[in-house]
Amino acid sequence: VCVRDVTALKQLEADAAQQRREMQMIEHLLKISQEKFHDFVGSAQGFLASNEALLGPAREMSTELVTQLFRNMHTIKGNARTLGLLHLTNVVHEAEQSYDAFRKDPQAAFNPGVLIDQLRQVAAVLEEYRCLNDIKLGRKGPGRRGSAERYAMVERASLDQMITEIDAVNLQAARRDTLAAVLKQLKTDLRLIGTTAITDMLAGVFESLPELANELGKDSPRIVIADNDIRIRTQAGELLRNVFMHLCRNAMDHGIECVAERLSGGKPSAGNIHVELQLDREAFTLRLSDDGRGLAMWRLRTKGIAQGLLPTTDVDDEDVANLAFAAGVSTAKLVTDVSGRGVGMDAVKDFLAREGGKIQIRLADTNVGGEFRAFETLITLPAKFAVAADALEVPSERPESLPPKAAHNPEPVLASIVQSVIPGQFAVN
Repeated sequence: VCVRDVTALKQLEADAAQQRREMQMIEHLLKISQEKFHDFVGSAQGFLASNEALLGPAREMSTELVTQLFRNMHTIKGNARTLGLLHLTNVVHEAEQSYDAFRKDPQAAFNPGVLIDQLRQVAAVLEEYRCLNDIKLGRKGPGRRGSAERYAMVERASLDQMITEIDAVNLQAARRDTLAAVLKQLKTDLRLIGTTAITDMLAGVFESLPELANELGKDSPRIVIADNDIRIRTQAGELLRNVFMHLCRNAMDHGIECVAERLSGGKPSAGNIHVELQLDREAFTLRLSDDGRGLAMWRLRTKGIAQGLLPTTDVDDEDVANLAFAAGVSTAKLVTDVSGRGVGMDAVKDFLAREGGKIQIRLADTNVGGEFRAFETLITLPAKFAVAADALEVPSERPESLPPKAAHNPEPVLASIVQSVIPGQFAVN
């Protein structure tokens, strides 16, 4: 009999496995900017804390509870997949499985301790990523952006341009129309501080779509954006990234067809996703559409009737279409890592409602009663979340509208406009 102590060997194997895991995680992190990762960590920690707070006092698993737990966890998973944090995606998916079991069998034994342990497992993997990012990569904190609540980032080139435009004017001798033009441009520039173009705000979501398309066996989509010179307030960033993460992934999974199906239907092999922004005094509107097969009306109608959400007869197509936002309703044939649980659209509706917004589906063809129908998704938010760069006006000043000293000395007018348009502090990038 030969006895061999393999304890040290097993420890070496475990250490090697952990090193491989860390290298994989670092590889994931290197593909993400410091700012994007910091935003994701804050968002994910918030959703995890929300789920733990929901489970703490719970004595049973109600429909409302499992729906909210699902919304939060599904959003973490979608954002993790968007950023390529695969180790986190996998452990979140396992937690989702437990929620799904309760949704399928409401009478299942409820053990909040087990569910909270799963949340902590997710938090532990998130913390692994965070520590590697902070310590191994030395990227601790939000990067150069700083606190969005205290500071508004200003690109150095933009600030230099403002100063150049003001320096080019002799404020003592300038004509009134010249001063008005300078003030108008200055007000425009100042109002745009703290705003972001939608292409930059949603860059991470759009950049993740080629990899998702490849996973689904489809061509990378073409993103078409009509922003109409509208910029979005940075405080709306997390909300819109969460919303568009769900909507764009749904478009790729459910709407845009595989290459063979598109070609046979006379379409280009790659799908198109179109986003348009509009803004008026009352609302900020975002329209999302794609050139896929359309909304699976027959599947929504069938599921709606089966779940008691629709009557069996006399249901308008519009009512059927907006059933897509009901919890647990999905047009997917199968549940996958991407979608199919009927959570994403429900989560989107909930996120928007918290910020005073809403979402609806508008059918865009005349194929009433058809199996599939073309549509657009209409998102409406309060107007405060956006700025129209081409609509910023400074009213024409009449001579009698200015105090006598101001007419001869415009500097106080410039200073007061700067102070009133955007109070607070500036961080120069």
